[in-house]
Amino acid sequence: QALPLVLVGMGLLGGLAGFMEVVETQSMDDTGLGLGALLVQAKAALRSIAYNLGPGRYYQAAYAHIAAELDRVEGTFLDVGCGPGWLGVHVAQRAPQVQAMGVDLSPMALRQARQHGAGLPNLRFAQMDASALELEEGSVHAAASIQSAHHWVDTAGVLSELHRVLAPGAAVWIYEADPESPVPEGWISRRGPWPPDAWVRFNWGRFGMDAARWERLLADAAASPFGGGQDDRHGFYRRLVLTR
Repeated sequence: QALPLVLVGMGLLGGLAGFMEVVETQSMDDTGLGLGALLVQAKAALRSIAYNLGPGRYYQAAYAHIAAELDRVEGTFLDVGCGPGWLGVHVAQRAPQVQAMGVDLSPMALRQARQHGAGLPNLRFAQMDASALELEEGSVHAAASIQSAHHWVDTAGVLSELHRVLAPGAAVWIYEADPESPVPEGWISRRGPWPPDAWVRFNWGRFGMDAARWERLLADAAASPFGGGQDDRHGFYRRLVLTR
């Protein structure tokens, strides 16, 4: 009985966030402050809540698969656009030798992330803009960004910052769900039949990158200090691996 209520709540939150996006474009003053800025923050908060209620729960298996690729990392791991923090939680649990850190612009997402990561001494979260990371050059030994790149306004700036903070030889893994991909067995955590594959793939179409946007990301990576990277797949994700 709780499942339909959750779905209705997610739909309402997503719809309200979409409405705010329309109002926001009509409310910005010349300085980018005022009502428009407040709507940006409110919209981000609503999307954080909706994500935490839905994908943040049924992507647990996907987070575990990605974390398994990172458990040999030593030093500092950075999750860019961490949302509710689940990837950092999985990495910190699997690799106690790693100092994991998640950064996000949304205070609501960070509040959720800190709740999920409570009790893990090798995990912390901070509010940062990915295009202006408050980290020392060469201080990160591995990084990842899951379903965040399609939100980047300044992709060139984010890639430049990632190149700066990565240690020589370190890499960042950028993941975006492929709307055309089937759902591999074992990559979605289900409660009975929920969520069905059709629902999962529907949301990839709404919030992921289509082929054209992915190609633009590859072009941005080629023009960045990384000079391009390895374009492959992992589960239902397109994955771009960029190495400094």
